[in-house]
Amino acid sequence: MDKERKGRSGTPAYDIYNDTDGGFRRLKQKNSVRQLRQRVYYFLLLTVLLLIFVLGIVALFFRVNEVKVSGNTEYTDKEIIKASGIEKGENIYFVKEADVRKEILTDFPYVRSVSVERNVPNKINIRLKCDSPDYYVDICGEYYVISANLKVLERFFSKEELLAAHPEIKLFKTGDIRSAIVGNEMEFLNSNHAEVAKDFLGELSSAEIFEGVSSISFEDRFNIRVVYDSRLAANVGNGDDAELKLRFLNEIVKDLGNSKGSIDVKDVETAYVLLDGTASYD
Repeated sequence: MDKERKGRSGTPAYDIYNDTDGGFRRLKQKNSVRQLRQRVYYFLLLTVLLLIFVLGIVALFFRVNEVKVSGNTEYTDKEIIKASGIEKGENIYFVKEADVRKEILTDFPYVRSVSVERNVPNKINIRLKCDSPDYYVDICGEYYVISANLKVLERFFSKEELLAAHPEIKLFKTGDIRSAIVGNEMEFLNSNHAEVAKDFLGELSSAEIFEGVSSISFEDRFNIRVVYDSRLAANVGNGDDAELKLRFLNEIVKDLGNSKGSIDVKDVETAYVLLDGTASYD
């Protein structure tokens, strides 16, 4: 068969069946590449248009018309919402949780944690976890309210003002304090003492005996003392096995009724009680 064939005009026509120099294959590859590029172009164009459409829908319809606050114990919801910076009419997806968290934690010391939930199509829920004012520390005549995790919540300049605001608060005695700044964790001169104090105060705050406790002495961390109702002073040792010791102490207090005196539960196996009808503990 001839490599070339005559066209209608008499000019040679390329024989695709004898593509000895690869010209037809190269032409076919170019067409395939061109078609692939066109497909990619139209796919990207469609993706961009779809993205613009979705963003337009989000911008038009997902706007805040209600902000709710839950878990708030110390402040008004109005204060929290104002501090959050969330405005009605703002797009719910433009609300930045990190910014909301930062503003609320900065302005409100009692707030321990903040989370923001979007309730489509137009509601925002701000969920708070707040510390409770369980204890106070007397530092040179100034009174600092602290939580069980040693966060400083408030400062008062008179004991009367403190007790008027928090009548059930417990005195935490310690002379090992480096700093106490509202909104920050109280620091000890010995950093190891902080962990021991937090562990013990956390156990005490959740113990059955907690309600009747009037003060805690942490002046000697190896002989932590818990005073119950200003009439029973209990030595619980270094804080190890605090949960067990506090449960045991609670049962002893129940058995003693209105008695006064001292209790030693450093070791629950050798615990003892010394009654003193005249005893009184601050």
